[in-house]
Amino acid sequence: MNKVVLSALAALAVSAAPAFAADMPVKALKAPVAAPSPWDVAFGVAFQTDYRLRGVSQSNKHPSENGYFEVDYTATDWLKFYAGVHGYTMYYGYADGEFDLSGGARFTWGNFGLDVGYVYYGYLEGIHAGVLAGGAGNGSFGDFYAIPSYKVNDWLTLGAVVDYGNNNNNGVGIIGSKDEGYYSGNATITLPAFMPYGIVTSVNPEVGRQWARCTGCTDFTYWDVGLDFNYKAVTLDLRYWGTDLGTKAAAFNAVNTNVAGNTFVATLKFDTTLSALK
Repeated sequence: MNKVVLSALAALAVSAAPAFAADMPVKALKAPVAAPSPWDVAFGVAFQTDYRLRGVSQSNKHPSENGYFEVDYTATDWLKFYAGVHGYTMYYGYADGEFDLSGGARFTWGNFGLDVGYVYYGYLEGIHAGVLAGGAGNGSFGDFYAIPSYKVNDWLTLGAVVDYGNNNNNGVGIIGSKDEGYYSGNATITLPAFMPYGIVTSVNPEVGRQWARCTGCTDFTYWDVGLDFNYKAVTLDLRYWGTDLGTKAAAFNAVNTNVAGNTFVATLKFDTTLSALK
């Protein structure tokens, strides 16, 4: 009798199993995550009390605005290609505006990075864009550059810039040169956290040497050190610039000889990418 009861119960359990399974909730299958696009766009704007390039004012010590956008293509986890344009307002006496067209590749191997490319400096209106001292010509020119960097640790990154052009200002006039360039060394030192709201502070020193080969040209050393306050996409840069041009500034810039003096510059800038906004 007991065997008959047990057999019946077993049969009922087996027959009920599919019903219990059908009543169980089924989790929806997750859609496969789409691979991130290799394409991205970086862009930004900045407002500065003086547009300094290698220690020399490009805006005749007036405030200047600039903006840029750059298209990036990530080929691998260690290689990225880019092309972009950067525009500046100028009050230099040489030009009304500057547009820089650049393109190149950025390599990353562990803590080491290398940016190599070409930049074309284009000038709008003014003496620098048309008639230069000593003759007529187009003041626009291009340079090749290499920018290595190495992240030593979480708070220190070392960098350098090597730049060369063989047709500076199309070789026209006293500021023209067939060969010119500069080299510099820099560092980014991230300070211990002490600001509220996650603001990151860093010190950014740089020293460099500008050189040119032409009649009347002069080489000079420049330096700058900045204190940066960064919150997400916004950065406030407080920087002190200096050069050793001194009385040689007249040979460097016949339009305004007082553009290379030591000075303080404040810059407020916004930088982000389309991928960061998604």
